[in-house]
Order: sequence, then structure tokens, then C-alpha cells
Amino acid sequence: MKALILTGGKSSRMGTDKASLKIGGVTQLERILDLVRPLTGDIYLSVAHLSLGTSTFNAERSTLNVQLLPDLEPSPGPLGGLQAAFQHDPDSNWLVIACDLPLLKKEDLQALVDAHDDSKDATCFLNPLDDHPEPLCALYSPTAVAKLGAVLEKNQRCARRFLASLDRIDLHPADSRSLLNLNRPEHLVELEHLHEHGPIEKEITVEYFAKLSQEAGTDSEVLRTSAATLAGLWEELRLKHHFTLDLPHVKPAVDNEFSTWTDLLSPGQTIAFMPPFAGG
Repeated sequence: MKALILTGGKSSRMGTDKASLKIGGVTQLERILDLVRPLTGDIYLSVAHLSLGTSTFNAERSTLNVQLLPDLEPSPGPLGGLQAAFQHDPDSNWLVIACDLPLLKKEDLQALVDAHDDSKDATCFLNPLDDHPEPLCALYSPTAVAKLGAVLEKNQRCARRFLASLDRIDLHPADSRSLLNLNRPEHLVELEHLHEHGPIEKEITVEYFAKLSQEAGTDSEVLRTSAATLAGLWEELRLKHHFTLDLPHVKPAVDNEFSTWTDLLSPGQTIAFMPPFAGG
């Protein structure tokens, strides 16, 4: 088995290279490498196509004592890394992991390896948000090579749709937060605060409006949470109620005052989440 860590994304929502983001002085790439190294010594970093002017970006990664595997073409989409991996070695199992999974644990990766069957095309987790297969933390078999080539020939680049088409083994992560991506600056603030101060449980009241109350099945609830910020609380509730709206499309308020997503939570607060309303 070889491992491929995906670091070639554009990080458009975060606004900076996510692999280099530090929590507690450790970059996200270094953290993922620490999880992978006990499983295999054959580790590759998926990086952008060399024509995209990423020489400094790639030089920094070359110091990590792992091999770089550039995309075969500019902007190939999320399947570009897997395409390059199978061209490099079509006879190997490939453990593919995104670099922006800050809550992923070594037990999660071990579960993929232990459950894998070479007669299946892939072993993956079902994402707790929507129960769809998660392609960017999965183990792919050589039997997937021909199927990958077929979809790429049709210029079909959706990694989830590709994984859903495979003969696969589906797993549920032990912790529903394991597959949460570090996509936005607000998420980084949450994780930095938890790393520095640890989780502190508090009781709060949460109110939902319009579409959110329909999806939650209630207008309000009292709950205990260890989230540090409003953004952390929202991600927790997205998992709990399978909300279909992402953070930018919701407005938070604390004790009847509009707030920002990085505001810290305190015991006894009433938090309101409001989706866009018709008419403005």
C-alpha cells in the first residue's frame, strides 16, 4: 500500500495554503504525515501541475522526506491526484487523504486498512453530514484503475460520483467530526482556541428559524456543548441535524444581538441561527 496526501487544492475558501496552517505549532501536513507513517513508508504528496508556477510551494514540501507527485495536467479537478497516483503505480493500493482533516485520527486510517478487501474497488467512510461516500479519505484498489480512466475520458471530474460508482466497502467513522474539513478561517479560530484552552462544556439555548427549524424539527433546544466559538457550534449542529446550509449562508445572533462566527461562547447564552429569508 502507498499513501497519497492531497495538497494541490486552491484553498479558495480559506484564502491560504491549508497544508501549511498550524495548530499548536504543527502544520496540517505534518499532522497527517504522523498519522500515515505507521501504516506505510511509501508516502507521496499530490501537488499541482508543474506548469502552474508552484516551485516554491513544492520545494517546501520536498524537505519533508516524502516524494512529490504532480498532477498530470493543469487544474484536473479532485480526481487529478488519484489519476497521477495510479499512473505512477497502477498495481498498488492507494490510501488517499486530504491534508485538511484536523480531527482525523490514526484509528480512522487503521479502520480503512483493516476493513479493506482487494477484491473491492475501494474502502471509504460515509460522510456523517449526508451519508454519501467520502472520496478524499479512502483506500483505492488497483481494480479502480480502469473505471477511473473511463470517467476521465468522458471529462467527468466529480470525485464523489466516481467513488459512488465503485464496488466498495462503506464504513462509519467512530467520531462524526473526523471528516470535518478545515475550510474557513473561522474553523481555524475554533481549533486554535480548543488546542490552547481545551474543551470546556457549557449549557446554552439554541433557537432556529425558517428552514433551519424545519430541518431540526424544533424551534429551540437546550444543549450542552464543548464548542469554543459560534462557528464550532454551527459545525456541531450541522452534523446533529444534517443542515443543508453552510456557514456563509447563515446569520448568528447571541442574546438578540447579531454576532460574528469567531465570537466565543459563554454558559447561559441564547444563540439564534437564521437562514436567508424570502424578500431580503
